[in-house]
Order: sequence, then C-alpha cells, then structure tokens
Amino acid sequence: MVVVGVFFALFERDSIAAMSTEDMVRQLVADVVGRCKTESGDDGLAAEAKVKALFSSEFLRRSTAAGKSAPDASAKAEVDNSMRQRLEQERVEVDAELQFTWHRPPLKEVAMQAADVDTVRIFLNGCFDLMHVGHFNVLRQAKATFYQKGYKRVILVAGIHSDVAITRQKGAPLQTDEERIAVLMATKWVDEVVADLPYVSMSARMADRLQVSFICHGDDLPSVKSGGGMYSDAIEKGRFQVLKRTEGVSTTQILERLLRQHPGEMTPSESLSELGSALATTQRLSQFGAPGDPWRPRKLLSEASRVVYVQGTFDLLHVGQVQVLEQAARLGDFLLVGLHSDETVRAKRGSRPVLSMLERAMGALSLRVVDDVVLDVPWEVTRELITTMNVSVMVAGKKPAEIGEETPEESIPKRQKRVKDDVARVLGIFTEVESNSNLTILALRQRFLARRQEISQRNSSLWSKEQAYIEKKVFVPET
Repeated sequence: MVVVGVFFALFERDSIAAMSTEDMVRQLVADVVGRCKTESGDDGLAAEAKVKALFSSEFLRRSTAAGKSAPDASAKAEVDNSMRQRLEQERVEVDAELQFTWHRPPLKEVAMQAADVDTVRIFLNGCFDLMHVGHFNVLRQAKATFYQKGYKRVILVAGIHSDVAITRQKGAPLQTDEERIAVLMATKWVDEVVADLPYVSMSARMADRLQVSFICHGDDLPSVKSGGGMYSDAIEKGRFQVLKRTEGVSTTQILERLLRQHPGEMTPSESLSELGSALATTQRLSQFGAPGDPWRPRKLLSEASRVVYVQGTFDLLHVGQVQVLEQAARLGDFLLVGLHSDETVRAKRGSRPVLSMLERAMGALSLRVVDDVVLDVPWEVTRELITTMNVSVMVAGKKPAEIGEETPEESIPKRQKRVKDDVARVLGIFTEVESNSNLTILALRQRFLARRQEISQRNSSLWSKEQAYIEKKVFVPET
C-alpha cells in the first residue's frame, strides 16, 4: 500500500510532466524510501532494502544504486533493446496502389507522440541498397533539422522500397528486402520502419496514416513511373522538408567503383581517384559519433567498465557484419570498432576497399550498438592497443557453419589470419561470434559479378544523370 500511495502522490505533482521515465522511477523510489523511514522508523539502509524487495526489476535495482543518477550503460542497452523488440507490425492500405507493412510501437504510444507539441514525427524513404554514408547522413540530417527547429523529441519513420518496386523502377537491388531492412533497423537515427513500400507518390494522405507531420528527402527529388514527382503532393500541401544530398557518394557511384575495380577496366587507383569520395570534415565525423538523439547520454571510453573491441575492414556494410557487432555489444558496455586503412587493406589483400576508410568509419558509427571507432589500426592487434583502449574482450566474426565459400579474410593463409589475433588469444580475451546471416562481402561481390553486364548498362545511364546533377548543383546548407 505504501508503493501505491506514493505512486498516486507522485502523479499529483505539478512537475511530473517535465520528468523523464528514469527521473520518475528514481523519484518514486526515493519517495517510497522516505515513506518507509517515516512510517516504520527504519533507517536509510533498512528502508532501501525494503524498496529493493518490492522493486525486483534490474532497471529499478540499478536506479537505486548508491551514487547513481541514471541507469548504467548495460541497463540503458537493455531498455533500448526492449524498445526495439516491442515494435508491432501492421499491414496498411492507404489506397489501391499504396500498401505497406508498418513496424511501429503500440498505436497508443504513436498517438501520444503525435499529440505532443514538443514531439514531431517525420518520414523519410529510400531504397537503402548497399547502405552507405549518403544514406546514413540523410537520416541524420532529417532528425537534426527538426531538433534545430526546437522540438525536444524527433521520431523518424524510415520507409524502404520493396525488391519488386525497385526492380520495376530502376533494376533489381543487390540486397534482398530482409537484408536491407536489417541494416536500416540497426541505424541509430531510425525509430520505426515502413517496409514493402511501392515506388509511388509519398502523399500527405500516407503521412496522415502514419501520423507524421513531414516527409523528407534529399534535394535530388525522384519521379515515379506515372511521370509525376514522388513528393509533389507533400510539397503542395506544405508537408515536405528538403535535405542536402551528401556529396561524393551514392549507390550509383558505389556501383561505378565496383565496375571500374573489376579486372579488364582501368586500374583501381585511376578509377577511384577520378570518382572521389564523401568529404569528411571533423565536424561531420563528430556528428556521426554523437548519439542518435541529443537527449541520449554519450558513452565515454574512459567511463566504460568492459570495453569490447572488434576490428576489420567493414566495407559495404551488410547484415552479416551488423549481426556480429550486435552480438559483440552484448559482451560489454562499450563497443569499439577498429578500422584498417585503405593502404593496409590493399597491402594485405591485394586490392583496396570499395569505400574509403572515412566512409567506412561513418558507416560503423551510424549503427546503434557502436560507441566509437579507431582509425588506421594495425593489421595485427597489439598489446599497446589493448592497453591504451582498456580492451576487456576482443571479438571476431565467423561465418555460419553452412556457408561453403570463403570470405576475403578467410582466403588469407590460416597462420597469417591467426597472427592478427595472437596477442588477444595469449591474453585470454579473444572470442568469436557467429552471424546468423549467410551474407558476406564475397557473396555480395559474386552477386555483382553475376549481373555485371546488366548493372553496367543500367549504371551508364544513371551515372550520366548523376554527373549532370553534380554540374548543376547549388549550395544547400547541411544540418
């Protein structure tokens, strides 16, 4: 009865509306401790023991820990994971040509967000094939734009077009629906996902059904098969927000890099230097390293109690890599990713990555579970790196047992591969985790090579359009 009484007393306070969930929990615990002390004459420790007996969840036990003003990192991860797991699925029919599957929290929560004047719900759609820094940056910009407008919370609903829709519009993607959705859902700026989206007008009527206020896209506005603009209706009704397209990188350009890397074309160094890459300022790297929402606390390496380290190339980010990183993150409270430089990869594997090291860094930092990256790490992990970064666990991914082909790293002689992890093995901190996905970098390249001629013909037209866009582009401020 003590808890019930204090619970209702708490919600009678004028300040309750301004409290976060964590603050309400801590205030409730503090009030119950005080009531126990007053009514039963308990001292502070005895009162707190009674409260802990009443509140058995790990989250509340951590909230009452001495000296804690907020849940620790592992508790925060548990809360975030449970939020992802409770997304429901709803099949939505807006009209005869616009139907999709909406991955969302309970509708009551969606309605509360839509009704809150300090919260804005926004929508951004794309194909998100071979997900790269251009995709990640437009998602980041979408949220940042509305936080700069003064909203305290921004909910991003990300729409992803289906394999069938993309194939009809511009040719089949290299990755399947499931593979593309998995990476999108692992992105830290994404709160909800609309899947199986057709390539039609993203209308204000659709926005109403999703309870979003604005539809967003980069300044390279696409058209649909009917000939109209995909966002014409939203623009006409004042519900569109334009974002800056990220320079130097696009799916078209990445496919062009792959085409030019293939034997028989120009040498990789000539082709890639002509194509360029995403421009990475220190400000942009800092933006990618920040939490997905400004109200979320930033995790610091110096405050971590168990640092997990994973190193690799992480080129052409895919679901297999994402699953390895997600499993690694569960082994500690800070996930640190080490990235090899373009030159190191080329020296060890004979060819440079498709993406530059800075593009790969921004891709890794875009994932919800990654806390920081280390650039240009040595091929073989060193004792100095482990000590400097306070590494408790080093993790390597391995392919599922049923996969027959080798990944690029597995094509390296066994002894050379093992040397990479020797120090961690000797220190007893090395472990392997297995991805549940059959997708590997090699598998992606094999898909590409099997369709090389088709992609080359298609990309020739798209590359010309992209060059024309670049020549005519004007400055658009980036958020």
